[in-house]
Amino acid sequence: MLDKSTNNNWYKVLNEEELVSPSLIVYPLRIRKNIESMIEISGGVGRLWPHIKTHKMPEIINLQKEYGIVRFKCATISEVNLLIKCKVDQILFAMQPSKGKFLKLLELQKIYPNITFSTLVDNIKSLEMFSIICFEKKQKMRLWLDINNGMNRTGIKPGDEAMDLFLSILNDDFLSAMGLHIYDGHIRPININERKDKCDISFKSVSELIKKIELNNVIVKNIIAGGSPTLLPHSQRERVLLSPGTTLLWDLGYKNLWKESPFLNAAVLVTRIVSKPSNNILCFDLGHKSVASEMPLPRIQIFGLENVKHISQSEEHLVIESTDANKYEVGKLFYALPYHICPTVAKYNRAYTVVKSKKLGAWDIEARDYI
Repeated sequence: MLDKSTNNNWYKVLNEEELVSPSLIVYPLRIRKNIESMIEISGGVGRLWPHIKTHKMPEIINLQKEYGIVRFKCATISEVNLLIKCKVDQILFAMQPSKGKFLKLLELQKIYPNITFSTLVDNIKSLEMFSIICFEKKQKMRLWLDINNGMNRTGIKPGDEAMDLFLSILNDDFLSAMGLHIYDGHIRPININERKDKCDISFKSVSELIKKIELNNVIVKNIIAGGSPTLLPHSQRERVLLSPGTTLLWDLGYKNLWKESPFLNAAVLVTRIVSKPSNNILCFDLGHKSVASEMPLPRIQIFGLENVKHISQSEEHLVIESTDANKYEVGKLFYALPYHICPTVAKYNRAYTVVKSKKLGAWDIEARDYI
C-alpha cells in the first residue's frame, strides 16, 4: 500500500538526524506506484521498454522485473553492465556507438548470449563501419534505425534516405533490422491535448516512412517511440513500444509539464542552511555539484520555501532571498524537488531509501560511471 501518497508531508523523514546533506532520497513505495501507472497507461508490460538513465540503480530495475518488465534501454556501457548484472532479457544501447563502444557491445554479446543486444544507427558511414566490424568478428548485431522527426538531436529524417538506410540493414549478412527508434523530447506543450496533437503531427512522417519501407515487401517489425512527456499519446498508437524513464522517479520539470499525470515524485534532495550572511538571505549546501544545473534558476523547489527568490548558485552553495529568513536557524534541514532528476541522480554515489517516513538504508547508484 502506498504510504502518504496524498499527504503534503509525504517526503519527510522521522529520523532526520540520520540524514547527511546534501543527499538524495528515494521512496520505493512511490516507485512501485509509478511502475504500476506506466503499465496501466501502456496497456500491459509487453509494450514497455523503459530507459534506466534516470535512476541507474539495480533495485529499480529489479522492481520493474517483478512486474514482468524484461527489456530496457540505456545510454552508457556502465548502464549496459548493470543491466547484464540484473539478468534482463534485452538491452537496447540507445546511443549510436563509436567504434570502441560498438566493439564492446559485440564483446559483451559474445559473453552473454542469452541476452539480446541491439543499438542505433542513423547514417551510412556508421552502418558501413558496423558492417565491416561484424564481418571481421564474424558476429551479428541488431540495429534500430534512429529517426529524427523534429527534435534535431540525433537520427535521420524520415524520407527516401532513411528508407534506403533501413533496406541496407536488411540486406547486410551481419546486421539485422529491429525496427525504428523515435525520440520526440521536443514535444512539450503543457496542455495535454495540444501535446497529443503535436505528437500525432510529428509522427505522420514516421507512418509514411513505414508505408514506403513496407512497399518493398518487408515488414517493420518494431517501433519504439517517445519518452516520458509523450508516453500517453504514443500509448494510443498501434504497433508502438514505449520507453519512458523519468516516470520512475518523476521530477519538478515533468510535474509542471504534465499536471494530470498519475506519476508521483519519488526522489527528493536533502539540504541544510549553512549560513545567514545578510538580512533576508539564506545559504544552503546545495551547489551545482549536487543538482542538475543546465537550466536557469530556480533549479529546485524547496518544500516550505516555495515563494522565495533564488539569487545564485555556485559549486557548493545555493543562495536565496526570503522575507521569512529570520524564522530559520543555521542547520535547519529542508527537502527539495529537483527540476531535472536524471543528471541530478548521476551526481550521487547512493540514495537513501525511505519507507513509511523511516530511513531504512541506501541504494547504490551503480551505473553513474560515464563509460
